Amino acid sequence: MNPQIKRMRITVEGKPYDVTVEMLEEAPGRPVSVFVPSPRVEPVAVPAPVAAPRPAAARAAGAVPSPLSGMVISVDVVVGQAVQAGDLLVTLEAMKMKTPVRAPAGGTVKSIEAKAGIAIEEGSALLVLG
Repeated sequence: MNPQIKRMRITVEGKPYDVTVEMLEEAPGRPVSVFVPSPRVEPVAVPAPVAAPRPAAARAAGAVPSPLSGMVISVDVVVGQAVQAGDLLVTLEAMKMKTPVRAPAGGTVKSIEAKAGIAIEEGSALLVLG
């Protein structure tokens, strides 16, 4: 067998590379392989994610924020209803999983900001307790 050496230029993703290829005589049943060194890729620094600010409504006194983005499945209280810490207020659904939102403290429901069947963003006010 008499291998032949050829210099070739290939282009990968728009960048040309000079390579040396050894051309082998093809023998029946023997695979022919070509080694092409891959280009060196420098690591890139990726900045850490920054938390998005919560909507203003969720920062109001007594507001109960949504713990996640999802669909409001049910609102389980009414305006004027007294609730205790841990009572079920709203049920959310995200990725086919239901998440109950419970009262963080006792109080009276002053207003309801979310309605069943609407999509809500994380941090948005679901309701206000007073």
